[in-house]
Amino acid sequence: MSFALDAFLMLIGRLTGLFLSAPIFASRQLPGKVKILLIILLAGLMSYYVSVPYAVNLATPAAFIAAIVLEIFIGYCIGFVAYVIFAAIQLAGQLIDMQMGFAMVNVLDPQTGTQIPLMGNFLYLLALLLYLSMNGHHYLLEALVQSYQLIPVMGVSLGHDFIQLMIEITVYMFVIAVKVSAPVVVAVMVANIAMGFIARTVPQMNVFIVGLPLNIFLGFFMLLLLLPVYMWIMNILFERFIGYLDVLLLTMGM
Repeated sequence: MSFALDAFLMLIGRLTGLFLSAPIFASRQLPGKVKILLIILLAGLMSYYVSVPYAVNLATPAAFIAAIVLEIFIGYCIGFVAYVIFAAIQLAGQLIDMQMGFAMVNVLDPQTGTQIPLMGNFLYLLALLLYLSMNGHHYLLEALVQSYQLIPVMGVSLGHDFIQLMIEITVYMFVIAVKVSAPVVVAVMVANIAMGFIARTVPQMNVFIVGLPLNIFLGFFMLLLLLPVYMWIMNILFERFIGYLDVLLLTMGM
C-alpha cells in the first residue's frame, strides 16, 4: 500500500490518545520529544498497511479538526482500560497501607509523577512486570490497529451503551481494589481487635507500642504469603482487560 497523508494524520491522533493514558506509553520517564518521535514513527509504519475508513467526507477544516479530536478520544479510551487495572492495584495498596500504619508514607511514582502509597507502589511494580511479560503494550497497539475495522473516522458511537460500559469499568476498579486488599486488611483488622481485647484485660500493657510493629509485621507476612495468589489474580485481571478492550471496540463501533 502507498503512503496516505490523511491516514497518517488520523493515526497520529489515535496514537496520541493512547500515549496520554496507557501504562508505559504515558510514563513521565519518557521525554515528550521521545513520545512524539515514537508516535510519528508508529503512525508512519501503520499508514502503509492499516486501512483507515471514513464514515463521512472531511471536506472542511472544521470537520478535519473534529475528526482529529475524536481520534485522540478513541485512543485515550483504549489506553484507559489498561490504566484502570493499575489504578485499582494502587488503590488496593493504599487500603493495605492504611491498615498497616503506612498511610503517611508515600513514594514518588516515576510513571505518573504522583505520590502513591508504599504497598501500592510494590503491587504496582509487580503488576507492571507481569504486564510487560505478557506483552500487554503490544495488545494495546494491536487493539488500536484493529479498532479501524470497527470504528471508522467520525464514526464512533458514544451512546448509552458506551456510557454504561465506562461506568462498569470504573466501578470494577473499586471492586478489584477491595478484593485484592481484603486478605491483608482483614488480617490486620483482626489483630487490632485482638489488641483491643488485650488492652481491656491487661491495662498495664501499652498496646500502641506493641500494636504498630505488629500491624507492620502481619501486613508484610500476609503480603509474602499471598504473593503467588496476587500474581495469579493479576494474570486474571489482565485477561479481563483484554476482554474489556474487545467490548469497548464493539461498543464504540456500533
